Amino acid sequence: MKDNNLPEYHQSIFHQLFEHAADIDCKLLLLNEILEIGDIKELPLLELLAVSEHPEIRKKALKVKQAFCEKFGIIPKNETKRLPMSLCFLYDEFNIKPSKVDKDLNMHFEVTLEIFNTDA
Repeated sequence: MKDNNLPEYHQSIFHQLFEHAADIDCKLLLLNEILEIGDIKELPLLELLAVSEHPEIRKKALKVKQAFCEKFGIIPKNETKRLPMSLCFLYDEFNIKPSKVDKDLNMHFEVTLEIFNTDA
């Protein structure tokens, strides 16, 4: 059951375990377990830990978050969908050349205001 009053990272089963972990090594082990057995509810906790003051936890949380996103096929918010590198060379592979633009082509797509003066 989801409680809407709590922050999203509280929905993670690992949140309380992480809060009561005795030392840094225990927290790092919990981060490994998040990747192994965690589900989509762990993502807000990983985002919170990715900005932790402790550098080891922050570094490990970023690695786990990246692997977690790959595991579940999640595209991070700050990243657009990447295209395969092979598409960069598609023109060369099929010997496709870009079309040439005719400089004498004189097209104007401006619409005059006279179209608003028609009687309906």
